[in-house]
Amino acid sequence: MMNCKSIFSLFFLLYFCSILIGQDIPKAVLVGYIYESNNRGYLNEVEVSITSEDFVHHLETTTDIQGKFQIKIPIIEGKYTIETKKAAFKKGTVVISTKGRQANEGIFTKLELTRLPGYTLDMTLTDLVNQNDPGAPAYGIEGANVQIYNNTLQREEVNIAEHPSHQIICHLEQGNEYVFLIRKKGYYAKRMRANVNVNGCILCMEGFGTVTPSVMDNLTKENTMGTLGTNVTMRKMILNEKMKMENIYYDLGKATLRPEAKPQLDELTRMMYDNPQIVVELSTHTDSRGDNQANLDLSQRRADAVVNYIKSRITLRPDQVRGKGYGETQPVNSCVDGVDCSEEMYQKNRRAELIVIDILAEDPMQVRTLSSMMQERNFDLILDANNQAYAESETTSELYHRATPSKPETMSMGYNGYKIQLLEKEGHLSTNHFLFYEFDAVFLDVLNEQHYAFLIGDYADYNTAEAALVNYQQQFPGAKIVAYENGLRKK
Repeated sequence: MMNCKSIFSLFFLLYFCSILIGQDIPKAVLVGYIYESNNRGYLNEVEVSITSEDFVHHLETTTDIQGKFQIKIPIIEGKYTIETKKAAFKKGTVVISTKGRQANEGIFTKLELTRLPGYTLDMTLTDLVNQNDPGAPAYGIEGANVQIYNNTLQREEVNIAEHPSHQIICHLEQGNEYVFLIRKKGYYAKRMRANVNVNGCILCMEGFGTVTPSVMDNLTKENTMGTLGTNVTMRKMILNEKMKMENIYYDLGKATLRPEAKPQLDELTRMMYDNPQIVVELSTHTDSRGDNQANLDLSQRRADAVVNYIKSRITLRPDQVRGKGYGETQPVNSCVDGVDCSEEMYQKNRRAELIVIDILAEDPMQVRTLSSMMQERNFDLILDANNQAYAESETTSELYHRATPSKPETMSMGYNGYKIQLLEKEGHLSTNHFLFYEFDAVFLDVLNEQHYAFLIGDYADYNTAEAALVNYQQQFPGAKIVAYENGLRKK
C-alpha cells in the first residue's frame, strides 16, 4: 500500500513528464492578416479564436494596429479552424492544415471581413468651460460611466463603469433602436436615443450634437454603412443654478397645463428621473397686472400643477422637487405696479424656473443600470397597453379577493423595510395572473434584464415579516423575505 510520500512523488513525476511531453510537440508559427472587404484597410483589435477537433487545444489572440496576429500552434495531422469576431463586422472563418509542416515553419493566412449594415458611431465627450458661450473651448471628459441599451432586442449592449477615454466608439446595427446613458460625477446624466432604420427613421439621432460622416471613413452603400462622428457635451451641476423653462403654457388666468407644454414637461421629467441626486425648486412667476394676492395664489397653483405632472409619471423622493409660486414679487425688469410696459417686457416676468437647491453626495441612481430602468419602463408600457382591455373586461370570479386585477407598483426609490417576495420570473407576468386578483397591492422589482420579482406587504422589521410569511408559503413555496434600503434590495 502506497504511503502519502509515494503518492506525492508519483503525482510530481506525472506532472513533470506532462510538461516535457508538451515541450516536445513541434509547433509552427501561424501568421494572419485581417482586413475589411473592398480593400478598406486592415482591422485592429479583432478577436481571433483557433480550435481543432483532432487536437484538444484552444488558442486565442488579437490583431494589432496593422491587422496582424501571430501565434505558435502544435503541428498535428488534422486541421485548425480560425474564427474572428469584431463589433460591426460579420464573423469570419477560415480552415488551415499543418500536415507536413516542420517545426517553426511559418504558415500564412488572411481573412476578409464584411461590415454589417449599420454605422460606427464615434462620440467625443466634452465639457464646455463656459456654458453660456457655445464657442468657448471644450475639454474632454474621461472616466464616464457609459451604458448602451438595445431597446429593439431589449438587451444591454455596453456597460463600462469608467471609460478610460473621452472618445467612445460603438456600432449601431440596422433595424434597431438604441438608448444611451452617460454618467459622470458632478455632471448631469446625458440620455440619448438613436433609431437606425426603425420606427419610421432611416437615421434619427436624439440628444446628440451635430452628427456628420467621419473624415476617416465616409458613408458607403447609399449611406447605409459607414462611420459617424459627433460631439456630446455634458453640463456640470451647479448649486443654486437657475434654469429657465421655456414653453410652459397655461390657460389664461388658470393653472391648467395646456397640451403644448407636454414636450417640455416630459423632458424635465426625464431629467429628474436620470438625476435623482439633485433637489430642485420649480418656481413660477406672473407679471404685475392684477391683484397681488391673486397672482401669488395663481403662481402657486401653476407650480403645483408642474410638480404633480412630474410625480404622476415617475417615483421621486418626497423632497426631491417642490413647487413655489412667487407671483409678481420677483420681476426681472422694471415692470412693477404702476408702471406701464410693453407686452414683451410683461412676458419676461411671466416665467417658470428650475433652481438646484441641493446636490446629494451620493447618487441614488448610480447603482441602477440603464438596462433595469428600460426594463421597468417597457413593463409599464405593456401594462398601459393592456389597461383598457382589463378595464373593459367583464371577468368576475368569487375564487379571488378582487373582481378586477390590481395594477403592479414599482418599488419606491426611498423605501426602507421588508416585503415578502411571492414570485420571481424571467419575462413579463400577465396582469391577468391570479396574483393580481388575490392582492390589492403587488410590487414589481426589476432584478436584471427581463428578470422580475413580485412582492407584497410592508413590514417595519424582520420578525413581523417572518410571522406573515407562513400565511403564504403553502400557496407560494418559494416565498421569502426581502429587505430594502433606500429602494434597493439588500443582500
